Amino acid sequence: MTQMENNNNFFERYGLEVASGEVEVGGTYPIYGMITKFLDVSEEKVVVELNFNIQATMTIPDQTKINVLKERAFEPGIFVATVTSKEDSLVKVDCSTVVFGKKQSFHA
Repeated sequence: MTQMENNNNFFERYGLEVASGEVEVGGTYPIYGMITKFLDVSEEKVVVELNFNIQATMTIPDQTKINVLKERAFEPGIFVATVTSKEDSLVKVDCSTVVFGKKQSFHA
C-alpha cells in the first residue's frame, strides 16, 4: 500500500478532510502541524508557535508533559484549539489537546 493510499484510508476511516478557509474568534478547530518555536515556558503555562504563524497557549501543570512537548517539537501533530484573536498575520489560540503520532525510531 502506498503512502497516498494509506493517507486516503485514514481520512475515510475517520471522516476527515483537508480544508482551508477563515477561522472565527471563539471557534474551536483541529490544527494539523508542528511546534516550530517555544515562546514562553512557566510552571503551568506554555506558549508555543505552531506552523510559524499561530501562537498557542497551553495550560500544562505537569513538567513531564512539558518535556514531552519539547521532545516532540517539529514532529507532526493535531492541536485542538480555540481561536482567541486574529491580528494581521498572527492567529492566537488556546490549545486544549495535543495528539502526536507514533514515536518515530531510527536505526543507524
